[in-house]
Amino acid sequence: MSENSYKPSYVVRRLLTFVRTENKAQLVRMIFAALFVAVQPFLSVILPKLAIGTLEQYGSEAAIPLVKVMAVYFVCAGFVAFMAMYLRQVADSVNMELRMHYLALLSQKIQRMDYKNVEDASFWEKNDRAMSAGSSNGNGIELVLGLIYKTPAYLLSLIAMAVVAFTLSPVVLLLVILHCGVLMWVSAKTHDYEYSLKEEKSKASRRMRYFNKTTHDFSFGKDIRIFNFRERIIANYKEEIGAFTGVLKMIENRRFLLGLVGIASLIVTDVAMYGTLIYKAYQGMPVSDYTMYVALIMNMIDLMLTFGGTVMQIRNEGEYVNDFFKLLDSRLLTEGEETPDVPGTVEIVLDHVTFRYPGSDVDVYKDFSFTIHSGERLAIVGVNGAGKTTLVKLICGLYEPTEGHIYINGVDIKDWKKKNLYDLYSTVFQDFNILAFTLRENVTCKSGEADDARVTEALERVGLGKKLASLDRGLDQMMLKVIDENGTDFSGGERQKLAIARALYKNAPMVIMDEPTAALDALAEAEIYENFSTLVQGKTAIYISHRLASTIFCDKIALFDKDGVKEYGTHEELMAKKGMYYEMFVVQGKYYQEEVADAS
Repeated sequence: MSENSYKPSYVVRRLLTFVRTENKAQLVRMIFAALFVAVQPFLSVILPKLAIGTLEQYGSEAAIPLVKVMAVYFVCAGFVAFMAMYLRQVADSVNMELRMHYLALLSQKIQRMDYKNVEDASFWEKNDRAMSAGSSNGNGIELVLGLIYKTPAYLLSLIAMAVVAFTLSPVVLLLVILHCGVLMWVSAKTHDYEYSLKEEKSKASRRMRYFNKTTHDFSFGKDIRIFNFRERIIANYKEEIGAFTGVLKMIENRRFLLGLVGIASLIVTDVAMYGTLIYKAYQGMPVSDYTMYVALIMNMIDLMLTFGGTVMQIRNEGEYVNDFFKLLDSRLLTEGEETPDVPGTVEIVLDHVTFRYPGSDVDVYKDFSFTIHSGERLAIVGVNGAGKTTLVKLICGLYEPTEGHIYINGVDIKDWKKKNLYDLYSTVFQDFNILAFTLRENVTCKSGEADDARVTEALERVGLGKKLASLDRGLDQMMLKVIDENGTDFSGGERQKLAIARALYKNAPMVIMDEPTAALDALAEAEIYENFSTLVQGKTAIYISHRLASTIFCDKIALFDKDGVKEYGTHEELMAKKGMYYEMFVVQGKYYQEEVADAS
């Protein structure tokens, strides 16, 4: 199927194939549910004929026969209704499980996709409705699964009703069919218009959700109050609500205009139906037949609308399910086939690398060449915006060079399988996240067996030994209060130390620390620096920091500016040059000494 094509039949076949593969009993339930649903409409049609027909036949002695007829009717109707409801409820619960299975498959894909998509807002806007097709039981996959078995059931009922209605008037039958066709056309045109605005609606919705989240997120509470952000946030929130409702108004206006066509067809159909029935009654039609035909036509119109609505729901929601499938099938991960063993140390060569972020025309690096030698402890310093963190993203394989090559131990980074590549690095990023798992799992990043001795050692080496001892449940202590109301949280400095402990536990051949001590006070930072050589012993290490006091622990220092590497050498060599590094170190050294003095 081509990328832009959409066939509801393809979506239905794929869903049914998935049902057959994952739960064959569900298909049997769907078939029996369809049969009971198909019978239900006839019961309300034949009830008036049975009751009035019995009265016409037995006259004043109709009491007992009428009770018997009604008793049989209600027993049958009750049984059919019960079975239809029971099978529907069981089928719905299984459909939810199937949807969750689909959602898990997509979640795995999203978590493994290229990192460039994570930071690309247009990717999320484009695929917002596709993702929502698997995130709720009221739309998308689960809704379509719940409607699939009803469609043939309604069709069977309609065919049988059409045969009976034909005996009344072929013209009325034709008008009823045309009316339902008009309503289906209106629904299709309305959906197509709404679907054409999906990205605008998604963008407006995303922005609105951001301000809604901001007003409800307690982490913004202090800033909102102290800096009086409230009025600005509310103003922006109102603006985004206006943009979102503007899109909705466009959709509703189109729905209203198209709905006028449906009203016109309804009037024509009603006039024809009631005119025919009145004429037949005038010609001597029995009352029981008259009431049956009225019930038949009304139920038939209602069922046709239901059938048409069901078909259109499958068509309309199926379009988002189709987007879900395209996202699920798309290649979101680009990687090579090389699976080298994890080496003892790592050497990285950037060979004439040019890089710009997707959607940008500004080069962060231009024809940049640089080597990080095996076993080297390299400090990267420089002004903000010089591309220090971007370098980390490149060598970790989170982004690929726009031009040029990056070699890891002689193998082009594009040829590495991502898992093997990620196994090379123990990283500490500025934006470290604690998860609502146990302390142990936050260090090991695993839910299975862990080496508790190594976990404890890693925590102690970064200065969290006393914190661990203070926890009643030790390594089993849950973090945060999202899952466990008795969970604990760490301060900013403790979080930073935990991030370093996580990197130590992984024990990868290369350590990358991107501002690892930004949240630490001077004494805690000094403690990390003193242990830095031990922490990265025998490994290739990159240390990014705006505090130049850390650089004396490194073998080499690379000072970056917007044009690349401005200065390179040991601490002593760069100080002797009395260039940019010298000036930065002298200025920072003065304030750093004051900070240490104040902290002590």
